[in-house]
Amino acid sequence: MTGILTDIWSNLTFQDPGYLYGFVLWAVLFFLWIIFTISKIKNRPEKTHGSVYPLIGKIKLWGLFALPALSLMILALAKPHIGKDGLGFSQGSVEIVVVVDRSISGRGNDVHESRLEIAKREALRIENFVNAGDKLALFVFGSESNLKTYLTESHNSVFQAIGRIAYPKSLKSDGLVWDSDFAAMLTKIYQSLDHQDSEGVKGKFVPKKRTNRIVILFTDGEDQFRKSKPSTEEEKQEKTDYNKRLTNALSEFKRRGLKIYPVGIGTEKGVSWVSLLRGYKPEEDYPKYLTDPADRSLALSWIGKTSRLDKENLLFLARTTGVDPVGNIWTVERDSTTVRIYLNSVINANRDPLPSFTNTGNNEQPLWQYLLLLGMVFIGCGILTYPFRGYFRKE
Repeated sequence: MTGILTDIWSNLTFQDPGYLYGFVLWAVLFFLWIIFTISKIKNRPEKTHGSVYPLIGKIKLWGLFALPALSLMILALAKPHIGKDGLGFSQGSVEIVVVVDRSISGRGNDVHESRLEIAKREALRIENFVNAGDKLALFVFGSESNLKTYLTESHNSVFQAIGRIAYPKSLKSDGLVWDSDFAAMLTKIYQSLDHQDSEGVKGKFVPKKRTNRIVILFTDGEDQFRKSKPSTEEEKQEKTDYNKRLTNALSEFKRRGLKIYPVGIGTEKGVSWVSLLRGYKPEEDYPKYLTDPADRSLALSWIGKTSRLDKENLLFLARTTGVDPVGNIWTVERDSTTVRIYLNSVINANRDPLPSFTNTGNNEQPLWQYLLLLGMVFIGCGILTYPFRGYFRKE
């Protein structure tokens, strides 16, 4: 803000600067007003029961409205204008939390080589739309959620981290791959951002509602927990607990003004679950059994099941946080599709506008009429706030 005021002062000139000597009269009136105000306060009688001092009296009317109006009119007479550049608005910074789904369903090859590769390709397009001063963060999730980079202005480090996202040679000890826990992912995001925001804050930290911080989520949208159909009391309780965690996380997002912009990747036709294990060997690369050896093997338990793009779940997440992506191409359902335009509009729509000096193409931009109008507003406020009968009362 200080920089903007400095720019305004350095670009400000007066066509008739002689009128600025009127501030000598203004200074005299201001000095007299101070003397009269102090004198009236010292000499007024003590307040008795039922007596009321007016909120706006004659003396206050001068100080609060008449003198400011006079100063604005003096400036207007001097005909100020801004030189070569005019005062306008430029796009401020934006803070983008990039989230990439690296669960096993990302190996679905219904879109190109895999959904994950498409997610990485589209996430890397963000580089074309960020400016100096913008901040980026990266999260990768599945059964667990991992913070790869805190919000940073070092964009290259974030995009390099996106490029390195891949599946491990063995899935046995991988903490992300088997499911997509959206509740845990959302919780991890707002807690990590709070941790970063609270650094250096003394006393209790209270999260602020922001208008320029967004989450762009690259995923097929499959939420096995939310869409599950429990058959036992234990499974019913697990689903209830999950929905409670998800609801709480989304309410925290709304509290902070965090909006979720989804990028759906995959097809509604989908691919078989078994195909997601292609290239991996049972027992050597992934556990043969899900839980207990008495259960069927993992591959056998997946026969007949399909992994699909879940637009409904993604729209639920977006709309709950105040976003409706409908009307834009926000899903990639074939290799040739891109969400480039969608990403550009999303990022620019969430930039805070900042006052700045821009080239207007004119030699000058007059300001006197705005100052005169503002002076009239001060006079009008003084008239409206002073008791009408006070103008005719003799003291």
